[in-house]
Amino acid sequence: MQIRPPCRLSALLLLGAATAFADTAVAPPAWPAVKESPVTLAADPVRPLMLGTLRVTLDGSTLADTREAIGAGVLQHQGRGTDALDWLCYSVSDSAPKQRLWLTSSELSRGRVDAVVAVDLPEGAASSPQCPDLPARFRPVRFDDGLWLGGMSAELRKARGIPVKAGPRLSSLFQGQAGNLAMVSSTVIEFRAGRVVSLYVAHSSQN
Repeated sequence: MQIRPPCRLSALLLLGAATAFADTAVAPPAWPAVKESPVTLAADPVRPLMLGTLRVTLDGSTLADTREAIGAGVLQHQGRGTDALDWLCYSVSDSAPKQRLWLTSSELSRGRVDAVVAVDLPEGAASSPQCPDLPARFRPVRFDDGLWLGGMSAELRKARGIPVKAGPRLSSLFQGQAGNLAMVSSTVIEFRAGRVVSLYVAHSSQN
């Protein structure tokens, strides 16, 4: 049975590149369809995203402030109502293979970054005006606990409960409470030949 994402994140998780609003837009890919039940976590695994020394906190930092701090990037938008999605897209051209990341904000988050999507790019892919190269001072890119594309350390695998011989896809879910706020965090990690090739991380909170 296919797992449906939590309702607070459903608008975000189901949007994909097929509905990009213009030929020049570089929309984030759709979240993978996960047939297996996600691993339920007792603690929130989502950490701030580090762009060099710039800290981007999911459900805290805004797209506008992040773009201003970086000094590059194009705020893009698609959809209406609960299907609305805003994002920034950046290319990381000095990695091997090249990478692309999206910082996204769903309608419920009202401009706050509530998800990060990152993928390895195929050979020959290049940056574009809608998805420019991330300036050097904002690299390397990784989550505060070290999670990112590429190899994964044994320590991080252990901390996240990821078996050494993981399947091609691992999904996890955290649901918790912080005061009056209900928190939901969802992560999908895709592996190929033992390395992370795509990463989908979302975190939101609602009254």
